[in-house]
Amino acid sequence: MIFLYFAILLILSLVLQSTVIPFVFPQWLAAGIDLPLVMAAHIAVTWGKVAGMLSGMVLGYFQDALSGGILGVNGIGKIIGGFTGGFLREKFFVNSLAHRLGSLSGAIIAGVLSKLLILHLFSLPGPALASLMVVWAMAVNTLFALIINSFLERFETRIGVRAEEELSLGG
Repeated sequence: MIFLYFAILLILSLVLQSTVIPFVFPQWLAAGIDLPLVMAAHIAVTWGKVAGMLSGMVLGYFQDALSGGILGVNGIGKIIGGFTGGFLREKFFVNSLAHRLGSLSGAIIAGVLSKLLILHLFSLPGPALASLMVVWAMAVNTLFALIINSFLERFETRIGVRAEEELSLGG
């Protein structure tokens, strides 16, 4: 059941990114939205860094293949974003909004910056690291990640994909 849910979630994020996002949102807003990165961050914060890295790898490489870009740029960026989100999840309890915001924004920032660093490392075209577009992409994707994570958390609990989280002191 959970693998089917993951497959549907990943396919849906790729389809929405390539078909709906460019047509629903204005160009200036759609350019900053990276729905597969948001989904990798959600999976990382919900299920941990290994699941975040694997989903980031699948989403990133399929996004590269579908967009016709250089294969690997999005993949590596989303792997790093997924790992960072899962790592921050392990360091914080993600039950409060502040901790969830920290984990999700850390995943988004790591994903965006690592993609840009890869582009600049190989002298590929992309926005400057200190540009308004980069800040905009981080802010928009963090907002989308908070909204989508909140919605999917309730949905996953309702359909039985995951149980309610319990606070544990270890052991």
